[in-house]
Amino acid sequence: MNKRLEQLLKKKEQLNAQIQKIKTRESAEKKKEDTRRKILLGALVMEMMDRKELDRDKIMKRLEGFLVRDIDRRLFDFSVEETVNEQASTSTTEEKPQTFEVIIDEVPTEHKIAILKAVRTVTGFELKEAKELVESAPKLLIKVENQSSAEGIKKQLEKAGARVSLKSIKA
Repeated sequence: MNKRLEQLLKKKEQLNAQIQKIKTRESAEKKKEDTRRKILLGALVMEMMDRKELDRDKIMKRLEGFLVRDIDRRLFDFSVEETVNEQASTSTTEEKPQTFEVIIDEVPTEHKIAILKAVRTVTGFELKEAKELVESAPKLLIKVENQSSAEGIKKQLEKAGARVSLKSIKA
């Protein structure tokens, strides 16, 4: 009788462990989906701001409440000079929209971890996705709709130790 009870308890523990693994996996998948959704929505908002379909100042004011970490605030740091320069350049010449590709050219081994962290910050990728991208350099990291964003991303990655290039594509 005791042996049977022990077997049942052991079986129960195994089932509980399996249930916990499934819950953990489902939770991780949900986080990935949420991250992807946020990235896509962010890309849409940035594109609409670049096309002047949305007021940049209003978006930035609303966004400020969500930026609680310093690293997040730096991602969206648009200085007054930058805004004035953008307005001046768009008013003087009618340019065709451009897309900028941020390309990781080289990842020195001694800076790999810092670069991996920077890639995750910029893209919102999970660790596995970011690692695959970093290890497959040279590789396209991200496409952005304005030059200042592309240069900001480039600076972040170069600060981490990566060799990065920008490629301008006329739309």
